[in-house]
Amino acid sequence: MLMILGLSVRYALLALANTLVMTVSDRRRELAMLRLAGATKGQGLRAVTVETLMCVAAGAVIGAAASAISITGSWAALTRLVGETPAMVPWVPLGELLAVSAAIALTAAVLPAALALRGGDGRSILAGISGEAG
Repeated sequence: MLMILGLSVRYALLALANTLVMTVSDRRRELAMLRLAGATKGQGLRAVTVETLMCVAAGAVIGAAASAISITGSWAALTRLVGETPAMVPWVPLGELLAVSAAIALTAAVLPAALALRGGDGRSILAGISGEAG
């Protein structure tokens, strides 16, 4: 059971990283507009960081709610079959998983965003997107 859980967690983390890396190519225009509006590179990267952490937090809350619903049903059925059973939540592994997810998400979002912003001002980034020569 632990081996299957480990593989599924690794696959989920890989999917998380893949999704975030792919979204940066769609967000280059947004990042360029931020630069044209006067944001510095650091402010753009901070915006990406905050958005990423908010998404990780939202995913953790939704995952916890879905797990609570599922586990409550299983616990109720088990209690009905064999009597009182204690419910234990492994808080330390869950916290570690959340920290690893946040670290992977931040790396997969901020690093490509930093590479997308290295073009300087927003005009050069937009020129690179549209294929025009700067």
